[in-house]
Amino acid sequence: MAALSTPRTMPLASALATSLPTSRATTLVSALAAILLAWPAPASAQTLAITGATVIDGTGRAAMPDATVLIVDGRIAALGAARTVTIPVGATRVDGRGKFVIPGLMDANLHLYLNGDLESLITLEDRYHEVVLEGAQIALRSGLTTVFDTWGPRAALVKARDMIAAGQAPGSRIFLAGNIIGFGGPLSPDFRGASAAHVSKAFAARTNATWEQGTGRELLWMPPDTLRLAIQRYTALDVDFLKYGGSGHVDMNFLSFSERQQRAIVEEGHRAGKTVQAHVTSPESIDMAIEAGADILTHGDISGPRYPIPPETIQKLLARGTAVSVLAISKRQLEALQTHAPKGVLTPYMTIAATNIRNMVRAGVPLLVSTDAGVQDPVLLSESSTLAVDTVDARVKLGEGHFNAMVGLEEAGMAPMEILKSATSHVARAYKVDRDLGTLEVGKVGDVVILDANPLEGARNYRRIHSVIKDGKLVDIARLPVSPVISNKKTRP
Repeated sequence: MAALSTPRTMPLASALATSLPTSRATTLVSALAAILLAWPAPASAQTLAITGATVIDGTGRAAMPDATVLIVDGRIAALGAARTVTIPVGATRVDGRGKFVIPGLMDANLHLYLNGDLESLITLEDRYHEVVLEGAQIALRSGLTTVFDTWGPRAALVKARDMIAAGQAPGSRIFLAGNIIGFGGPLSPDFRGASAAHVSKAFAARTNATWEQGTGRELLWMPPDTLRLAIQRYTALDVDFLKYGGSGHVDMNFLSFSERQQRAIVEEGHRAGKTVQAHVTSPESIDMAIEAGADILTHGDISGPRYPIPPETIQKLLARGTAVSVLAISKRQLEALQTHAPKGVLTPYMTIAATNIRNMVRAGVPLLVSTDAGVQDPVLLSESSTLAVDTVDARVKLGEGHFNAMVGLEEAGMAPMEILKSATSHVARAYKVDRDLGTLEVGKVGDVVILDANPLEGARNYRRIHSVIKDGKLVDIARLPVSPVISNKKTRP
């Protein structure tokens, strides 16, 4: 992806600041920014000012009332009390009186193409990237300015990611992993293997290869040195981070890679400058991934149907600074699972996960909002045998899941400011993109959500979206998604 540009006030300010004590440097940077911004902005500059709002910047600092956020050419150029920020002539003004400004939200684990049903795989084989764009636009409409796609068709994801980055299509900023290393594709035993019997062997192989990209189940057999070569080949492809299977997907009780193999994957990922996360579903897979040095545990609140994560493992998470991407659900959804799907595969897992999340919240483990969500197919939803559960505070419905996840974290006892950080700065830090994203600070990308209600007074207020700003530009959320492929399907002929 192209490097993000730097605001015109920052190079000189930063250079001077490095030679001064911290307090004097801060004063100098603020003063210099004010002087430069007082000059008329160049005709080519895109300048936007949000005025009169209460700003909650995502750092953990107290909310700032009656503040101004000034964004020039996509970056935050000034932020502070209204009286301290000079707005250049010709700037676009957004009236934020009575509103609450927060950083753009993030989902640490979703799937913009999650539609692995056989019908979709066949009819959309050449249109996967269109579904990815649709998903990215549904996400952006709901305040998610950045998303991390942790399993999907790499080429389609890259195409959509680059179209969005180039301004050819609207959508959330995408970071992608492609395949889960060690897993097969959609028509493999790791997902919907039974469906493969209903299509040609050629189609099944082609579909699986579209996802696997040389990182499928065959890697499980490799000794560490051979595995390193496979990881090196994969990191040379256009992926932003790595995700590997620390445990199975269908067979969640099985460990996948050995300790030596996991270390090889993590080391090669880090050598390539990428964060590495592990798919985990059991207490031992969680512990092994921590020991291997994984940066993030994907749905690390899932520890099987019976045993919570041991206290010593939670302490290890804290000591190592390992981030945990969690599938928090609301009490309403958990009750719906227990009432309407008591024998469902995930019901006991989510029951134990609720305990794990509460324990990690109390311990202070950095948690990341995560959903596993994708574009929901209305036809499949209407025919679902678990409709009574699927429609209660949905987790895997893109555009809804992250709101419900934040309610779940609130119900687990997480402090209001920490909930905001779990969907912004914690995610950015875990993925090592916090230099540009995750908080509202001078020099960072101008990704902003304006809310009609205070999110610190209740997690349900995150739904009260008034405006979304990405890269310093107001998003026309009313027109998203622009060209829906799946979400607008009719449930009747």
